[in-house]
Amino acid sequence: MIHPWRLATLGITFLALFTMLGVRLWFLQVAAVEENSAKAARNQVQVIYQQPARGEIRDINGTVLAGSRPSQTLLLDRAEVTTDQEEDLVQRLAVLLGVDQSAIRNPINSARSGSIVTLARDITDEVAFEIQEYQDEYPGVEVALVPVRIYPHETLAAHVLGYTGRATSADLERYSDRVRTDEVFGRAGVERQYDNVLRGTEGAEVFTVSADRSVWQFTDEVNAQPGWNVVLTIDADVSRNLKEALQYALDLAREQEEEPTGKVAGLVMDVTDGSIIAMESTPDYDPNAFVGSLSAEEFEIIQENNALLNLNVRGTFAPGSTFKAVPYVVAVEEDIWPEELNGPEDGKELLPKLEFPSFGEGSPQVFTDWNPNHGWTNLHGALIKSADVYFWEVALGVWEDNSKDESIIQDWARDLGYGAPTGIDLPGEAAGIMPDREWRERLHEQNPVAFPNGEWYGGDLMNTVIGQGDLAATPLQMAVSYAALVNGGTVWRPRVVDHFVDTDGNVVDRREPAAVRQVDLDPETTAMLRRDLAGVVREGTAAGAFAGSPYLNQFGGKTGTSQIGAFVDDIDTAWFAGVAPIANPKYVVVIVVEEGGGGSAVAAPAVRRVLEYLLDPATAPRRIPGTEAASR
Repeated sequence: MIHPWRLATLGITFLALFTMLGVRLWFLQVAAVEENSAKAARNQVQVIYQQPARGEIRDINGTVLAGSRPSQTLLLDRAEVTTDQEEDLVQRLAVLLGVDQSAIRNPINSARSGSIVTLARDITDEVAFEIQEYQDEYPGVEVALVPVRIYPHETLAAHVLGYTGRATSADLERYSDRVRTDEVFGRAGVERQYDNVLRGTEGAEVFTVSADRSVWQFTDEVNAQPGWNVVLTIDADVSRNLKEALQYALDLAREQEEEPTGKVAGLVMDVTDGSIIAMESTPDYDPNAFVGSLSAEEFEIIQENNALLNLNVRGTFAPGSTFKAVPYVVAVEEDIWPEELNGPEDGKELLPKLEFPSFGEGSPQVFTDWNPNHGWTNLHGALIKSADVYFWEVALGVWEDNSKDESIIQDWARDLGYGAPTGIDLPGEAAGIMPDREWRERLHEQNPVAFPNGEWYGGDLMNTVIGQGDLAATPLQMAVSYAALVNGGTVWRPRVVDHFVDTDGNVVDRREPAAVRQVDLDPETTAMLRRDLAGVVREGTAAGAFAGSPYLNQFGGKTGTSQIGAFVDDIDTAWFAGVAPIANPKYVVVIVVEEGGGGSAVAAPAVRRVLEYLLDPATAPRRIPGTEAASR
């Protein structure tokens, strides 16, 4: 006989169990239905992303400078492999690929949980077969054809093109969930400047899978869309010629027992619209190196050599006598002349030294010309012979004439493109330095310890007017200013991109030439300057470098030799700014060789090579004699 209390206890127990079961069922079916539905959906959907092919970068003639190629790539979906499986997987893959385990482990560890990781590119067919045949032993691993960046011409125009790299931790943080670790970003040059245009739109394949992920069913697909192609103003053939000319300049410097730093830069600009036809900088680099797995040691070497620095845009140098074209124009346009002279035709015997006692700086300052034998000189001869004394006297006229703004020469220089970024469509452009009283005072206010003297003296102006002292310019600023000086005063915004081509082959968003400003230059001043620039190469400081050229009558230019440091006499940086055809200018070519010696002996012969090629591409590079001419 069962006691009533036992039946009551049993009933209460069953009632409690059924109550708990009911509550749990209610929670699962009602209270947690949304959460569980979302989890179920996530568990049943697999998305495989497709990387888009990056748009090509082509030169103005259609030559591909940066393109893409398919690469048989090993990928890992971290959502498909557990933490316990990862270590075994790393070991298996390292053995299969014949690499150190760190080559597999490092990209996995640096990737987000659940992301797609690129483990290896350009794997062999044997490796691909092994992965596909024994898929169970390689969970989460797949083989896919992935577009990979390629630069067919290696270092050619490298600083214009830039390079690409996979997403960094900063990119992942900046873009949050919109970026995966296998995505590629532009890191420099055009690749960075126009990254959004070049990257394209990723695609995706969506599958539904069973709970054990053994059954797959295709449900949706969005095709990847390639990026737009970017067509540059750059001409690959001219760039190649310019690159050879830079090496030629380095060789000349070393033959003359100079010790150049190896930093050489040059560019070719169209003076009629601001387009950059060629731009090369040394040291350089091969952008292909960044496509693969660049080691920390390799990257450190590139950085130590400053190979990533585009000296045309980011390198600043004292321009030396190439700057004299600015005070030349100021003298004519503002009617400022050396003592006793009243115009460009008036001249006088120039002394080898000038003493300036009237600056109010204590003891007199003595300025010594680089050439003590200029003799009788007017404005034309001053530019052709690069006479420091003549331009010092122009500066003295500014300093002592209270009716003139003491910064009038600097103001003209700024209008012509010095002292501020030119606005070129490349990242990281330097502003350069156009020193004057306000600039000096501002430095002192910002850092009185480093700049204890906030005064601006007449001697500072004397240094500035011949391209020395604190004045610093990029080769690009030099090209922009010379283009404006010879084209009648139009200051163009330089550009390296001409237009874009969409995926259907249509030209879109053409980058039209843009004038920044129009400097008020008298046409007679422009014509006179052109004649005197022609005189520089025919009878002046660059005559030796251009002797024997079949195109001599079509050239003009100006040499520059800037001293490095205030008390160093034997270390000079060589400049030359060349123009052709001088009667109706189309091209300006600028080359600078840091610590390369004299401008006429090193930079001018190199510019001659480029100018001759521009006028006649069939002209073969050859050794140019007569580089012993005076250097300024």
